Amino acid sequence: MEGYIIILSDLAKRVITLPQENSKVILKGPTGSGKSTLLLERYKYMVSELKIPSEKILILLLNRTQSLEWRTKTVLEHSGAILRTSYYGFIQEEIKTYYPLLLKNCHEIKNKNVKPVFLTFEAAQFLVSIVIEWRRQNKGAFEGVTSFTDRLAIDLTSNLVRAAISDIPYDEIGKRLYSALEKKDELKRNIYIEADDILKRYRKRCMELGIFDFGMAVELYNKYLLKNPVYKEQLFKRIEHLIVDNIEECVPTEVDFINMLLPNLKTCLLGYNHEGGYGEAFGSNHEYTKRELIDKLDTIELQECYTCKEFMTEFSNMLFDNIKNGKTNKFKSRPEIERVPPFELRSEMLENIGERIIHLIEEEGYNPSDIVVISNYADPVTEFVIARALEKRGYEIKNLSRKSRVIDNPFTQGLITLAQLCHPAYGFMPGRDDVKSLIRVLLKIDPVRSSILAGEVLSQRPFARFPDIEFPGLVERVGYYNVEKYECIKNWIEEYRKREEPLKIHEFFQRVFLEILISEEMSQNDILEAKKLIDSAQSFVDVVSRFNRNASKDFLDVVRRGIKSAESIFELEEKLSGNFVLLSTPVAYLASSLQSKVTIITSLSSSNWTPRSIKEITNLHVLTKTWNPEDIYTEDIEEENQKRYLAVLMRSILKRCGEKLITFESVLSANGYENDGILSEYFDEIIVSGGK
Repeated sequence: MEGYIIILSDLAKRVITLPQENSKVILKGPTGSGKSTLLLERYKYMVSELKIPSEKILILLLNRTQSLEWRTKTVLEHSGAILRTSYYGFIQEEIKTYYPLLLKNCHEIKNKNVKPVFLTFEAAQFLVSIVIEWRRQNKGAFEGVTSFTDRLAIDLTSNLVRAAISDIPYDEIGKRLYSALEKKDELKRNIYIEADDILKRYRKRCMELGIFDFGMAVELYNKYLLKNPVYKEQLFKRIEHLIVDNIEECVPTEVDFINMLLPNLKTCLLGYNHEGGYGEAFGSNHEYTKRELIDKLDTIELQECYTCKEFMTEFSNMLFDNIKNGKTNKFKSRPEIERVPPFELRSEMLENIGERIIHLIEEEGYNPSDIVVISNYADPVTEFVIARALEKRGYEIKNLSRKSRVIDNPFTQGLITLAQLCHPAYGFMPGRDDVKSLIRVLLKIDPVRSSILAGEVLSQRPFARFPDIEFPGLVERVGYYNVEKYECIKNWIEEYRKREEPLKIHEFFQRVFLEILISEEMSQNDILEAKKLIDSAQSFVDVVSRFNRNASKDFLDVVRRGIKSAESIFELEEKLSGNFVLLSTPVAYLASSLQSKVTIITSLSSSNWTPRSIKEITNLHVLTKTWNPEDIYTEDIEEENQKRYLAVLMRSILKRCGEKLITFESVLSANGYENDGILSEYFDEIIVSGGK
């Protein structure tokens, strides 16, 4: 972003130097017009020049990526505490601070002697999934539903959140979804009744224990704190100024929160991209924002786009019109918009993307960091194939969308394998490769001997264990220099197994880390990964143990199945600042503040560009404030929503493309089926070799 150009304009100066009283403004502009830059500069001006205490200014941002950018740029001289957070982060802190006030009026919370606990996504999904699985096995629940239990758990917990952020009562979710169905029958009705009953019981138990997910936290905040006159008085005293970026991506209750604050604010500056709306899958509602907020404030409008050239602005607007409104605009082909002919196989397409990136770097003079690869399905295969081609030439690609699994790191996998070996009562037998990896980490011996020894460990009865050193051939496999260390590890495990009560799993990880795994060869990354595993385990155990379950066993079960590792702010910063090619899904890319000189779009003919909103037990458009509960959600509405969303995505992506756009596609998908998506057809129709 060429921020200095924006800042020097007269309009920009007007925004930055708005008065410190009675200025409530929406800063409207298209993608790349400099809104975020001006919001940041306005904040600096308020603190540095107007001497407004930073703790009186609430800054609401979309996500950690935006927060990272602000974090690095808001360290100002004489600045106090900085209220920079997301809407959910703000609600969490308010509930923690004013919990006694909330408890006085909320009679659903029975456990009043503890601080509130907030569920992680993984813990919420797990708690719902065990109920679903039990009912499927014992009561035949969800008959006719083909989704796996984990998928159902994700959709059910998401339904609860979507309902809360749209002020829809939790006990009306199933009824609302069923009423919107085009084709109804008794089987489907029973599915929604079952889903409602599970959510009702899950919510009731969580509330009793003082454990809240995002949806419950929003409900509690709106119902008990915002309706409390004492709290509201304190809130208005604390917050005198408000800055919000991307209000078009706000959830409805956040829009209501902004509306509630407005009359008592001295100043308010809201960044608004009228071309946005890509976050609807996560609960944002652009239509609601337009209806409830846009006309209530003065508007300053930015026109120019600084993140792409004029021809790309024209092309993106034309493409948007063609997709959403059925227009037939034509655009004269240019060398900067490169349509690569379809490959037969997806693997061929990915290999050629790697080769094209190398050509861009070595022949056309681009830096790796100038290039982003946008994939609607940025899976490990896409990442691996492109990375393999780049690594041969010394280049790197990083996946912005992917959080690594805990078990992807050999060191943390070693901790998990040791936990399985030390807790035979849990019944989780480690795999041979896992034991082999553990032995290599512990004893530093070659893969062949590690594999043989792993087989011998797993062959022990009644449960896998390290065999005695007298075991035939064991010394040769371990190595004479490792005998003492081997004996120490073996004895440690045997002694632990004799304990009357096992340690909680996070305490076990801490102890085994300090007593067995720690060594001079450990990297900083290994230490960081171990800390994240221990922190995740502790959070999980703190929550799940309150449900009278063996939370340590449950955590091992979840982690074996691929729980995602929490990403630190430092890892995120590394992803956003290095000289490497970036791979991302469309939404992850747009939710960041990134732009690129070269944008490569993969799998243009894939149907994944138009995901369906109608799923077996959810529909994101029906669980919104702007949906009429009396309406039927038809296939025509679904097709209209798919096209609108695709048009929004593509226009936003293209307006972050500085110099060159390259598209790739394949005839066959990863599963071997013929691709039948509509996006490539729109590209074919709009680009012509003659005049416009």
